Amino acid sequence: MAKNWSDEELEASVRSYLEMKDKELKGIKFSKVDYYRDLSKKFERSKKSFEYRMQNISFVFSQLGRGWVTGLKPAKNVGSHVFGKIDEIIDRIEREK
Repeated sequence: MAKNWSDEELEASVRSYLEMKDKELKGIKFSKVDYYRDLSKKFERSKKSFEYRMQNISFVFSQLGRGWVTGLKPAKNVGSHVFGKIDEIIDRIEREK
């Protein structure tokens, strides 16, 4: 049975996503797979799990009327509880800047 995502895993995923989004806007080349690999090494989840979580983050951005990272098509089957957490983390991180 799949374990629930911790707040630490969600925050790390959102931070990585926002970093990729920023690089994309600035025209800086990056590898999404490198981000998934780094997250996978830090937490006990597969690279595919992080790729799919990034697509969930894209879904949150789409619901907020915002653009998402190219190639990370929104995956809408994110629970409402997790959706709320991701939204809250995005807001908090963006206010830090």
